[in-house]
Amino acid sequence: MERLDKLMVKGLFYACSFLMFLMAAIITAQVLSRYIAGSPLTWSEELGRYIFVWMSFLGMSVAVRQGSHIALDILVKKLKGVSQKLLMLINNCLVLFFGVCLTISGFKLVELGMKQKSPTLQLPMQYVYIVIPISGIILMYFVISGTIQMLRSKESRGKEELV
Repeated sequence: MERLDKLMVKGLFYACSFLMFLMAAIITAQVLSRYIAGSPLTWSEELGRYIFVWMSFLGMSVAVRQGSHIALDILVKKLKGVSQKLLMLINNCLVLFFGVCLTISGFKLVELGMKQKSPTLQLPMQYVYIVIPISGIILMYFVISGTIQMLRSKESRGKEELV
């Protein structure tokens, strides 16, 4: 399971890196087009925004897995042993609930997006919205995996397990 986690994190990291590069290139082309050619690219802002949405949702899943989100961990650090694991388990259950809500509402949004097109690109909005349930499913996987790893460990190893 840890091997799959590392592979998924690496793949998501590369996907987010590629999306960031692509967004920077598109926005740079937009700026150059506007100031040098005097004619802005009409589609670039919209595409840059959609890439940013994808990058944000995929990055959220990676951040949850690596424990990089902002967290109030004062209580977790003060507790030891079983009480620390119990608090972390409760936290993981809440994050899992968020992942379930994100996935369910994301699928509803994708369904709604089937009937919509983006203003400039005329892109079906389902392609923009599909990242929401995808990231929710990835988030749930990482939370379940992290919880299993935490429960299997003899003692908490700290931030890595705060999924």
